[in-house]
Amino acid sequence: MRPTRAELGFAIRQMMRSCRSASLSTASAKNEAWPYVSLVTVAIDINGSPVMLFSSLSDHTRNIKVDNRASLLFERASNHSNPQRGPRVSVLGKISLTTKQEHIRPFLNKHREAKKYAAFGDFDFFHMSIHSAHWVGGFAKAQWLSGRFVTGDIKSSQAIAASAGSIVEHMNMDHSDTVELLATKLLGRKGGRWQMTSVDPEGAELMLGYRSARLSFPKPATDAESVRVLLINMAHRARA
Repeated sequence: MRPTRAELGFAIRQMMRSCRSASLSTASAKNEAWPYVSLVTVAIDINGSPVMLFSSLSDHTRNIKVDNRASLLFERASNHSNPQRGPRVSVLGKISLTTKQEHIRPFLNKHREAKKYAAFGDFDFFHMSIHSAHWVGGFAKAQWLSGRFVTGDIKSSQAIAASAGSIVEHMNMDHSDTVELLATKLLGRKGGRWQMTSVDPEGAELMLGYRSARLSFPKPATDAESVRVLLINMAHRARA
């Protein structure tokens, strides 16, 4: 049975949020618009749209200034014995310069090392407005989806964004042992003082130094209370 558009959108956001990098395709400004692919680090904002940090010296930055249409490939297929059976998604959209904290904050939360050079004069943040996405869930399992179904529910995103700071602070201050359990028992990471750095409708980002781990919710959260319930249920699983 084919997934509904809402289910597929959730799966795509989960895929994107689980990745720290993606393959970016732009039209080469110096080579007659031939496709040019580069590896970029990426984060996903609260609504489910990609955010990147580019140097003005990079070819892809120069390409975007001429034609800002681009695509990003997120994948979890490389680890499969047969990569064609692994999930991946190509996200198409327009990339624009951004100075909004709602875009910058998720990137720096996911890529703490980027703080070293984010303030350099030749680095800028960029945000993709999603036009559409092509999801391949495995061999012969492909489906196109409009961008409005790829990005999350705006009301849910806004409700969680309004409480995200207090949720993260509460988990780190009052339930640091639970955060470590989530990282070690559910995600299989080594023990240590793991901290939650952000929360969104699809899950939470955990960090230990410069190491990151993605805690994915089994279903989308719709508000702060549903985040609380999901985290409690996942904590019970971790302790079982």
